[in-house]
Amino acid sequence: MTLYPIMLNMNGQQAVIIGGGDVAVRKLSDLIDAGANIRIISPEFHDEIIKLSELFKNRLTLIKRGYEKNDLDGAALVFSATNDTDVNRKIFNEAKEKNILINAVDDPPNCSFYIPSFIRKGDLIFSVSTGGASPAMAARLRREMEKHIPENIETILERLNKARTLLKEDKLFSNIDSSQRGEILKEITYSDQLLASLISCKDEEDEENKENQEMIDFLLHVQDSLF
Repeated sequence: MTLYPIMLNMNGQQAVIIGGGDVAVRKLSDLIDAGANIRIISPEFHDEIIKLSELFKNRLTLIKRGYEKNDLDGAALVFSATNDTDVNRKIFNEAKEKNILINAVDDPPNCSFYIPSFIRKGDLIFSVSTGGASPAMAARLRREMEKHIPENIETILERLNKARTLLKEDKLFSNIDSSQRGEILKEITYSDQLLASLISCKDEEDEENKENQEMIDFLLHVQDSLF
């Protein structure tokens, strides 16, 4: 089986979690970070879930009972966090009928997608998956590769994004096409020295409300060196 990797935008979307234990807590925390609206259905709830429901009243709904047919209505994403394979199968069947993505934790046959081992640092999401074969190995590989991520990656990404925006929108760069913009950004990204120069550019507005003059000058310099 070959999986198709995606990053899913759940901001403002409805997610459903069936189950209220430790696993549900982990899934809930990630969904809150992603901006989702969450409905949790379970006969009992972990104390942390109750605490989070008080902090996120407008986005988190708790329903104290077991799973029932049609509990998935309106969901874009479902997590089945129960220890009951029969319940997981019922949830999976409903999700499949309604074309809803579902993950049954530690129950691969009742999943339409798997959760990779991942870390998040600002806009960076770094994930590794073994397709459900060995989550422990995925976690080990993720920890090993995490060692190579720069400590200031959040700043690097913020500055690269700002540079990309300037290259697309500032009139001084209207003479270059998308391929050339890509070459400029690639040249910066692959050079530690250029990255350091980009990060050091001042970010204040001047009296004429012209933003990022130092960064513009820097980008013009890189452009001239390439073309």
